[in-house]
Amino acid sequence: MKFNQIHLWCIAAALTLAACKNTEVPLNSQVQLPQAFTQDAAAKGDTDIVAWWQQWNDPVLSGLIAQGLAQGHDVKIAVSRLNEARAVAGAARADLGPTVGLSGKAMANYSQMDNPLDSNARVLLSRYPQASSLNGDTIESTGTSMYGGLTASWEPDIFGKKRSDADAARYAALGQQELAYGAQMLVAGDIADDYFKARAAQGRLKTADQTVATLRRMVRYIEGRFKAGHVSGYEVNEAKVQLTAAEAKRATIGAEYAAYVRSIAVLTGNVPQTFTLPESSVDALAHQPSAPSGQTPQGLLERRPDLRAQAAQVNAYAAKFASAKADLLPRFTISFMGQGGRIGVDGDRSLTGWASLLSVGIQTPLFTNGRIKANIKAADARLQTALLEYDKRLLTALGEVDSAYQGVKSLSRQTELLQTAQEYLQPLKDAGVDTLVLGCTHYPLLTGVISYIMGEDVTLVSSADETAKDVYRELLTGGLETPVLNSQFEHEFLATGQSETFEHLARRFLGPEVTNVRHTSSVAERFPTGSLTALTPDMMSTHTRIDPQLTPTKD
Repeated sequence: MKFNQIHLWCIAAALTLAACKNTEVPLNSQVQLPQAFTQDAAAKGDTDIVAWWQQWNDPVLSGLIAQGLAQGHDVKIAVSRLNEARAVAGAARADLGPTVGLSGKAMANYSQMDNPLDSNARVLLSRYPQASSLNGDTIESTGTSMYGGLTASWEPDIFGKKRSDADAARYAALGQQELAYGAQMLVAGDIADDYFKARAAQGRLKTADQTVATLRRMVRYIEGRFKAGHVSGYEVNEAKVQLTAAEAKRATIGAEYAAYVRSIAVLTGNVPQTFTLPESSVDALAHQPSAPSGQTPQGLLERRPDLRAQAAQVNAYAAKFASAKADLLPRFTISFMGQGGRIGVDGDRSLTGWASLLSVGIQTPLFTNGRIKANIKAADARLQTALLEYDKRLLTALGEVDSAYQGVKSLSRQTELLQTAQEYLQPLKDAGVDTLVLGCTHYPLLTGVISYIMGEDVTLVSSADETAKDVYRELLTGGLETPVLNSQFEHEFLATGQSETFEHLARRFLGPEVTNVRHTSSVAERFPTGSLTALTPDMMSTHTRIDPQLTPTKD
């Protein structure tokens, strides 16, 4: 009775301690989410982003991504780690319940010894059948024993240590699940990125092949004219240099294409040396679908796998911190053992029995030399680090989501401009022109767009550059160039519109030297001819009035 009272008092004291201790850990992010996102208006289009690559309607692209998701090593590694984390979580969850086991043992023995009895005793015992084995010079004995038992043990999780360990393993598995999902998204994105770059490289290779073929014909043509004496060796060398440069550029593009194909092979689990990019019946770059931007920026916390994985990691570290704090509290164990069996000697199995034992134990840390407190501090530091990493990742995501939507908006606008330019330039492409003069003043600002649409085999001539060259040539011919290199120059700009607007826009294209802008109704107010392509005596006299030290040189 006294023994039971002691145990009851121990259990009551442990429950009292459990009521006083709290292993809950507050999780608060220091990042305040914005009430509204600046790019909410850009969130339009298809809301389904699960299989976004299907919107391109390219069977080759869809097949490569499906292959990468099925047999890509990045995905397989992530799934394998997920399976490991789930197994660890299952083991931690199983540790909450009791354990039951069976034990058994069977033995057989044989013994032989010299008979210590004398001959008279042996004769006397021979009269009894039960002692007939004692008549010989040796005494033999055989026996068998067999027993089995049942064991059971359980540690009641009064203070939540095991539950915290199970929660930590469960959150770790959830985080690994998000990482596996993120790996699938990354693999799909990387395959698509390399695929589009490879297709673009294929287009550049086709153009480069045409350019090389054209230059080779030109070289043969110029060499023929050189043999006929119509051109000098300079023209021949210049044509060969252009051909060599085109061949080198073609080789560079070919290397880029091969690198993209090898990357696709690795992502899809194929051997790069034997993998070739299949041809597609669809020109994915010609008809680009709208970006899957139907999801609003506010939902990034629920959609981004990296944020969800980081949040799960924070919860895992919080559970480990709670488990470390629970080490300060007592631990209880309940054990049961039951065993029974029988023993037989020389065929006699009359010895049988059964025994059982039930025990309740308690273990309370008294002195650990600071080990438990040190583990608590380490667990707390890991938790705080995880919280800071989550906040950092959240801030990065907030910046990336606006940048992504802004990029989608810019790409959409760029696509519209390219389509407009394509409509304007399509008649010229159909005509097969090889040279295009940029006659309007703003056309040189669109050189990149025009060159992209017309192709590398069309030569663009800027009227502004050619006009500047002609003016410089005429200035040299007329002796109107400035001979003093160290003199101070003063630039004057004439604008037929508002001078302030022109000054603001001109600085974006011409630089900060655009400071002196004067309004004029027409160019003829300053230059009566209204043209700068021809030098007239009036223009020369005007230049002399601007700088009297300079006078035209007479031939």
